[in-house]
Amino acid sequence: MKNYLRPLSPVSFDNTHFQGACVDFTAEVSDFTSFIPCSFKVLRGCWLLYYKGETTDNQCVLEEGLYVDLSSCGCPTTTIKSLKPIQYVFAEPSISLFTLECCKGRELHFSEPVNSVLNEDLHFNTRSVWVRSGLWIAYEGCNFLGKQFLLEPSEISNWSEHSGWKAIGSLRPVKQPAVYLRVRNRAQGKYLTVAGSLADIRATSVCVAPHNSNNSQLWHYCQGLFKSKANNACLDVIGGRDVPGAKVALWTEHGKDRQKWRLNEDGTISSYLSEQLVLDIKGGNYYDKNHIIMNQPIENKPSQKWDIEIL
Repeated sequence: MKNYLRPLSPVSFDNTHFQGACVDFTAEVSDFTSFIPCSFKVLRGCWLLYYKGETTDNQCVLEEGLYVDLSSCGCPTTTIKSLKPIQYVFAEPSISLFTLECCKGRELHFSEPVNSVLNEDLHFNTRSVWVRSGLWIAYEGCNFLGKQFLLEPSEISNWSEHSGWKAIGSLRPVKQPAVYLRVRNRAQGKYLTVAGSLADIRATSVCVAPHNSNNSQLWHYCQGLFKSKANNACLDVIGGRDVPGAKVALWTEHGKDRQKWRLNEDGTISSYLSEQLVLDIKGGNYYDKNHIIMNQPIENKPSQKWDIEIL
């Protein structure tokens, strides 16, 4: 499942400092024979720029911001190969480096930027990498300098073969923009909706309902939290009960695991309380049949599958 921002960027110019002819890119581009970009204004989202290196194609990650020339992008050449949008990932960043292949041996774990891996452990030699969640940028040099490599959730059993680098100098998570979104259930085509009294968070339940234009169906994802635009409260497993059938509602932000969520590739949304609990619709014939609960994941069960519509 791909979650791209609705494209507004980047705007590229065929001269440095945003001069000359300009082109707006809204999708992947793999032909730069007629237009060679020399500077960028990235208005929204993140993009991956490939350029030709001495032996292989190399990468630069373009986050929201202004790039007056290609060197400010981290690109040392004018031979641009392609440009594509980077998928939005709904998970907190987490990565582990290992001294042996196949993610074994001594481990360094990070959830924040690190400007020098060797400063963390002078004798650490990265042989394999496990991107547990989120998107990361690896740099060949310290202090976020040198060649770049975009790392998506996966296990890289042999870092040297995968990247062509001998080591990782520094790391940081990709700066994903703040976005509002709707969450649509595949079984019913309805949307995750705040119900009940918005003035009293304790009485605010969460259900699925047909599309409307109200803030009750708008959510903001940040640091693992789904926050309602209607009252700024967070999607919460009430009582922190990590059992099937546990009720999901809104609660004042506290940032504990019962309020943290990740969107999985199969379309399920799992709780940090347990990977074996995902969002589901209660069902049945009672008044609360459209309310949201936690449930054990069942393969190909439509009511447990959700699509993100990024606004």
